[in-house]
Amino acid sequence: MDFENLLKRIMNSDVNIRHSIVTDIEGNILSTNHREGIQNYLSPEETAASLKRAASAWKGRKQLCSKIGRGMYAVAAFEKITRMTFPLEDTNLIFVSMGSDSVRTDFNEGGQKQIVEHVLNILSRDPTKE
Repeated sequence: MDFENLLKRIMNSDVNIRHSIVTDIEGNILSTNHREGIQNYLSPEETAASLKRAASAWKGRKQLCSKIGRGMYAVAAFEKITRMTFPLEDTNLIFVSMGSDSVRTDFNEGGQKQIVEHVLNILSRDPTKE
């Protein structure tokens, strides 16, 4: 799969997306895309540790899928950012972060719900939904 193109499509879907990352199921970064002019809040080491913790939590959720169904996404909201995690096939994860209301760049663009819809539509590989 072309991760760079996938992340570019996700980034282009909404100006309020700050950062998007593809990791393996262990949280190791495979590809990243960062909005120009936006500064990260976390250092590269802090980002890597955060992604590993989130990937571990996602693996825990996956153990319940026989009872509650396959996970579609998870959202973690913080004061400065909201991070959404999506499964990408069975072996990878996509992390998408957007600014909180106080740091968003454009209120005319989508919020969390719209970004989740955009990403799910892109991941569906159905061009009529994008």
